[in-house]
Amino acid sequence: MPPERDAGFGSRAPLVHKPDAALAAVIIVIAAGLFYLTTGFEQVPDLLSQNVGPEKFPRLVLTAFVLLALGLPIEHRFVRGGRERLDSDRRRPIGTRTWLTAGLLVLIGALMPYAGTLLSLVLVCLLLPPLWGDFRPRVVVPFAIVFPLIVKLVFEDLLKVSFEPGLLAFLVD
Repeated sequence: MPPERDAGFGSRAPLVHKPDAALAAVIIVIAAGLFYLTTGFEQVPDLLSQNVGPEKFPRLVLTAFVLLALGLPIEHRFVRGGRERLDSDRRRPIGTRTWLTAGLLVLIGALMPYAGTLLSLVLVCLLLPPLWGDFRPRVVVPFAIVFPLIVKLVFEDLLKVSFEPGLLAFLVD
């Protein structure tokens, strides 16, 4: 009998990749716990609600996480190189750039009550590209201005979801 081919879609590899299934289960359990926490959020009456209420938005995000997690166990069937490629990529240790990115995002998240959502988003857009190796100011600066403005337009102006202004709100108004 020939060895099992695992070349992605259409291969004879097992349907479910066990490590990814375990990771998906962990993500789903965490999401379920967080979803339960949202049941304690204050519910806004439909009459006063502006589109997505404060109790519904986190549930939408968590539902998206769960839907994405459900695809993890079968992802190897759709990637060239299949399971071997995914597993070989995972053998490498987490790089310094990843830890710096996480630290930067935690720091900006901690500053958000002071800087506000919009200014925090500008900081993320301004600081992450150079951290990832893109040092082109002609690209990074417009991105750091245009992307947060688009997010503001979509969420605040179209969806009527208010952002936290922060203590430094006078800088962006």
